[in-house]
Amino acid sequence: MIRNLLAAIVGGLVTFLYLLFWNATQFTTPVAAFAIAGIISAIGTYLWPFLLGIWFVRRAKARRDEKIEAEVEKRMGQGK
Repeated sequence: MIRNLLAAIVGGLVTFLYLLFWNATQFTTPVAAFAIAGIISAIGTYLWPFLLGIWFVRRAKARRDEKIEAEVEKRMGQGK
């Protein structure tokens, strides 16, 4: 947990510094835009394992449901 939090903070800080040196925004002051980008990257760094886990669980459930459905179809075919 602490490792993930530290990774999010460091990732957000690195993104902020990289964008600050690169300075490619035109819509607002660079510091505010880069702070927003840093916060978004920190949140993304912290949440991606959770989102990936949800995707894997849904995929495993879909595969299991397909196997169950195939077995039901197979048994229904044998009964007739």
